[in-house]
Amino acid sequence: MFLVNASAGTGTAPRQLTTLLQQTPDIAGRSRIISTRSAADLDAALRLQDDEIPVSVGGDGSFSALVTLMDRRGELQRTLGLLPFGTGNATAHTLGLRTPLRALAALLRGTTRTIDIMRTSLACTPIAVVSCSTGFESNFLRRYSAVRYASKPWAGISALLLNLPRQLRGVSLQLNGREWVTPAALVHNVGVYNIPHYAFGRIMWRGMAPDDGLAIAAAVTNPLWYWGLMARGIDAPTADDAMEHRIPGVRVARWTHAELDAPMGMQIDGEPIDARGTTLSVDARAVTVLAG
Repeated sequence: MFLVNASAGTGTAPRQLTTLLQQTPDIAGRSRIISTRSAADLDAALRLQDDEIPVSVGGDGSFSALVTLMDRRGELQRTLGLLPFGTGNATAHTLGLRTPLRALAALLRGTTRTIDIMRTSLACTPIAVVSCSTGFESNFLRRYSAVRYASKPWAGISALLLNLPRQLRGVSLQLNGREWVTPAALVHNVGVYNIPHYAFGRIMWRGMAPDDGLAIAAAVTNPLWYWGLMARGIDAPTADDAMEHRIPGVRVARWTHAELDAPMGMQIDGEPIDARGTTLSVDARAVTVLAG
């Protein structure tokens, strides 16, 4: 069952999927398509037969919504699929599904891989697959989401210019019961990340496995080092509680339990969240996905 997020990316996912399935009649003949625009739509539409595999067609937010719904229904043990038609597609890159054609091939092969998830204390967003952060990333996405339907290029440019130089105080991050970022610290972005890839397939955390039961935390002090990190990536610590400066202006650590207080709000998996804080825990190998 292809579950198409009609709002993902540029909004062309339904048409792209139809065109793609015309090229793969062996898959088209044993599948059906459900189009949704919200989590409520997905909940109403998802009625699976015993032998059906739900395939999220969209981006990271779409896949996270499917994982969340399956978890709420007590069906997270079922195998899931992912067809990358979103904007960032970080999860798809981690799974070796860089293009829709690769993803379709993965459906035919049936090879699976397990990945960790991060469970939050938020009723509105109880699961994060990719990231949870505050600072530049959350402020950028809040501005972008507010105006993207008028013009996505203008939304991106304006959100970048407004938030590029900003630093803030008041963020607190505890890792495994120990204070790691204090409210007095001046930061540009503080976040926790669950998979090695980030937006557009960039490998941010080299050597990080998506199923090792550990997430990573990163605290960046200023915009210069944030964009340096985005450009270069960093070698991820391999052990829990490895807390050290790896490059100037950037601290990284591995963790299993975290508590983030974010006075400016947060983003989770590319969507701005109104909540001002959350506790998080890593649920190891919680999701099985058809992978490349």
